[in-house]
Amino acid sequence: MNFGSLIFFIIFAVLMSGTVGSPARETVASQRKKLPTGVDIDPLGRSTPLGSMPLAMILAPDGQHVVISLGGWREQGIQIVSLKTNKIEQTLLQDSAFVGLAFSADGQTLYASGGNEDCIYRYNWSGNAASLKTRFILAQKEPKKTGSRYPAGLAISRDGKFLYVAENVSDTLAVVDLATTNVVQRLATHHYPYGIAVSPDDTVYVSAWGGDAISVFHREADGQLSTAGTISVGRHPSALLLDHLGAKLFVALASMDETVMVDTNRPYSNRLVPNGSFSRRRSPADLVRKGTRQRRQYEWAEG
Repeated sequence: MNFGSLIFFIIFAVLMSGTVGSPARETVASQRKKLPTGVDIDPLGRSTPLGSMPLAMILAPDGQHVVISLGGWREQGIQIVSLKTNKIEQTLLQDSAFVGLAFSADGQTLYASGGNEDCIYRYNWSGNAASLKTRFILAQKEPKKTGSRYPAGLAISRDGKFLYVAENVSDTLAVVDLATTNVVQRLATHHYPYGIAVSPDDTVYVSAWGGDAISVFHREADGQLSTAGTISVGRHPSALLLDHLGAKLFVALASMDETVMVDTNRPYSNRLVPNGSFSRRRSPADLVRKGTRQRRQYEWAEG
């Protein structure tokens, strides 16, 4: 995924009905927001009002759009935001949208997690808009019953052949063959797997917000993953982000309001990344990278 031209972009859910009609672009002075935790935040740059409870975002292949996953009660789906205009260009409703977003290796397909529907939605991507193509099932689900897999974070293998899925309630990592959309492998993770990051050498890292460690998997010559151990990082690890070399893994610890940096060459020697002026009770939920330098960027959700 090309992060090179990402503009510093901070996103907030529109949680108060009085803000729905506010202009899409605001002056910096008008942007002070109160989070659900009761803390005020003063953003840098401009904010863009979005739909209900934005949980994750991914930069589109053109570098000029961001795809947002909405997981709120009143609205679930994806939104496409232009980084040039800071305006929402498209909203698509999608049942049980939850956290996971990934683009195919050729940039023509967008995958989105279906949460309680136990499925993955597959969209055609035209360059600046998405259209639903199909969905594929991770597990059969009875009507009106709770899902048994609940897909969360998504990632694509480096060769583009496999989709990795964090199955949140079954404590597993599913490997989907994209040529057939069949699950070809499942591996155990820590409790409530959430985010996934794939390094340039195809090492797969999976966070688990119900635990305190990252699960690590190596890809073998036949494409199968094998368990390679765990990395202790602290409570409630959620979003993951690797630098472009795969040498540093950044881990958001949502319930601790901290970010940990893991040296992947020395995975048992971790360093806390200061959150600067950020105070407690902010629950960092997502991370993005700007250019070739590492930056932390947060979407706010109660952890």
